[in-house]
Amino acid sequence: MRIGCSKTMAENYALLGLDLRLRLPLTRVAFAAGGLDYARVAKISRSLGGFTPATVAAAEPEIVAAARSLSPGPLGSAIEQVLIRIAPDEVAERRIDATRCRRVRKRRDGDLGVFEAVLSPEECEATWQRIAEVADTVCKHDRRNRQYRLVDAFQALIHGENRLQCKCGRADCVAAEKVSAKRRTPLVQVSIDVATLLGLLSNPAYLEGDGPIDPALARELAADGTWQAMLTEALEMARSLGLVDDEAAAEVEADAAGQRAPVPDSADGDAVGAESGPVQPDSAQTDSPESESSNFNSAQPDSARLDAPTSNSVEQESAAQDLVRTSESESSPDPCEPAKPNPPRACVAVFHGRGMRRTAGWLPEFGSTPALTDPATTELSPTAVAELVANAIAKDPQLANGEHPDGHGGHSQPPPGALEYRPDAETVAIVRARDRYCRFPGCRVPAKKCQVDHVIPFRHHAPHTGGWTIPSNLQCLCAFHHQLKTMKLWSAKMLPGGIVIWTSSYQTTHITLPDGGLTASPPDPDLTPKIRNGPDKWEPPEAPEEKAPF
Repeated sequence: MRIGCSKTMAENYALLGLDLRLRLPLTRVAFAAGGLDYARVAKISRSLGGFTPATVAAAEPEIVAAARSLSPGPLGSAIEQVLIRIAPDEVAERRIDATRCRRVRKRRDGDLGVFEAVLSPEECEATWQRIAEVADTVCKHDRRNRQYRLVDAFQALIHGENRLQCKCGRADCVAAEKVSAKRRTPLVQVSIDVATLLGLLSNPAYLEGDGPIDPALARELAADGTWQAMLTEALEMARSLGLVDDEAAAEVEADAAGQRAPVPDSADGDAVGAESGPVQPDSAQTDSPESESSNFNSAQPDSARLDAPTSNSVEQESAAQDLVRTSESESSPDPCEPAKPNPPRACVAVFHGRGMRRTAGWLPEFGSTPALTDPATTELSPTAVAELVANAIAKDPQLANGEHPDGHGGHSQPPPGALEYRPDAETVAIVRARDRYCRFPGCRVPAKKCQVDHVIPFRHHAPHTGGWTIPSNLQCLCAFHHQLKTMKLWSAKMLPGGIVIWTSSYQTTHITLPDGGLTASPPDPDLTPKIRNGPDKWEPPEAPEEKAPF
């Protein structure tokens, strides 16, 4: 009692101290230096509880970096995404174990009673949608507020009813019509990239209205659902912000590809094609998955591809091989040693459109798909991407004005629907799939509860001169932060890749990233499935070992 806390709080402090001392050294250093407060440290400790030491050691650096700029609420979602990406199997196992703890209980709260139900994420979202649907069966003149109607809808469902009785008192009430007693199947929307859906990657999926979920649960929900494709393009931020030019980026990618696929040597030690003409690509290179993936992604320039090298590049490779052979005295690297990974890159997915709805297709069983090799190029964390953008703006302040200050998205002519104030359903779906949450710094209101705002204001009297209604000029904002922007207390500018830079009336700036644009990774030359091309080569059987005669 001398420290002014209860026994329970004292136990929590002691357990947190042991956790910082034994498992979280980086968090302990940041906490002792004042970089993190107690709420964030406690959130990190609770979120990492139960994971293996190897997983904690791999995830802690990125989590600590994110904790320096996020509040405890958004930090929890960021920790889930990091853990799903690093240890998807452990996250799935924890989720299955947690479903055994589902419960329903009641307790008293003053003059009222509290009824609680702890469900799985998909069950919770489906239950909430069902209650909200029954609560909206009244007309707009009903005298009850939404929370009151939600409680009445819950009671109606308990009693087996599927609608509420409207209390508007009007004789011409439109909600008085009889509603069908057939129960509607709940609509649970999940966003997942194709590679993760097929089991080739383990990126976090997103359950609309709930947050990130592990890939195993997303595949389970997709097995009997309806699929709708989203067309995206990987945008490399370093190139779009002008930090590197296209020629330099192409040379770096070419050098990296040369390290990953060295030129094979012939039997006499000469490089293949050193004395002859240009080297023709073999069938394995021509039919590789890399060439197929390039058809779906146009972020990589044609100059960076090495599918058909020219004679000039062959002469340079030959000269390089001769230089290596003449320097025999120098120590050569071990061929078995893995290649040095390329510098991390920052890519953001740009959403362009969506396809038609189709019935669920075939999915490989979990664990049956060959695993991909580890990518040689790692992706930067969202915190590192934000720092990259901030550094680019510091070098070139003109970037803070936005990619398209006129709000036209680079179009010379307005696309269909661009001059209408209200966006159509497809445009709203693209913007919500990209943002997932309110785009104001630190706000985690789901996108489906947000309003769609024009970054550059729409001019009703002159639509051609104002901001157009296109995805590159739209963002999701909750009602509160939308009002702050309308009152000119905050201003927003859209950067390449859907990144938004916010500036307050005190000239302080904050950068927010599109949560949906950070989950899909661009195709990497090393990210190829371990699938063999053609039949196996015949090899003579090994002769049985004969025992020595003496």
